[in-house]
Formats: sequence, C-alpha cells, structure tokens
Amino acid sequence: MSNLSEQVTTNINQHSTKGFIKKLIDGDFSLAKTYWLYGVVGSIVLNLFLLLPTMSGSMPLLVSAGLISIAYAIVVLTGIWNSASKYTGSMFWSVLAKIIVVLNGAYLFGSIAMMFSA
Repeated sequence: MSNLSEQVTTNINQHSTKGFIKKLIDGDFSLAKTYWLYGVVGSIVLNLFLLLPTMSGSMPLLVSAGLISIAYAIVVLTGIWNSASKYTGSMFWSVLAKIIVVLNGAYLFGSIAMMFSA
C-alpha cells in the first residue's frame, strides 16, 4: 500500500511542478478553456500585439513576429489536440477539435512554406 501512496504523491508533485506551457502542451486544461481562451482569444491578442512590429516593415521584426506566432500556434494546437484526447464529454467535440487542429496545422504549414518560397 505504501508503494501506491508514494506513486500518488509523486504524480501530484509532478503535476504541481509543471510550468504553464508544459500544462498547456500536455492538455491539462479543459478542452473549452484550451480552445477558446488560448486558441481563439490568445491568438487574436497575440496577433494584435504583433501587428505593430509587422507594420514597421523591419525585416528582423517581421521574422521575429512570425517566429513568435508560429511557436505560439504549435504550442496551442498541440495543447488542443492533447486536451481533446483527454476530453471525457461528447465525442463530437473531441473529434471536431482535432479536425480543426489538422486544418489549422495544414494552414500553418502552408503559410510557412509560402514564407520560404518567396
């Protein structure tokens, strides 16, 4: 019985010591929170924040803004996928979230390919 107690304590300690980004990537937040707050609202806020550097026309700022946006998208899309995998509600929402992740991933990949082909 002490082995089980130690394992539970270890799991609790590992979960509580995870950083925010690790929790997001691992899908530890609810599917609704991950999708709507970090996926939709977070992307809008980030892109509005990155709008000024991209309007400046400075190539280093453009590249930096693009890399930040890509990194954010990868983290959030991974988090949505993992959260959908852990989702215990209606399978419809889990499957729909994963379809949206695949479509957004394809769009992201296409955007990156276009950036490097120009």
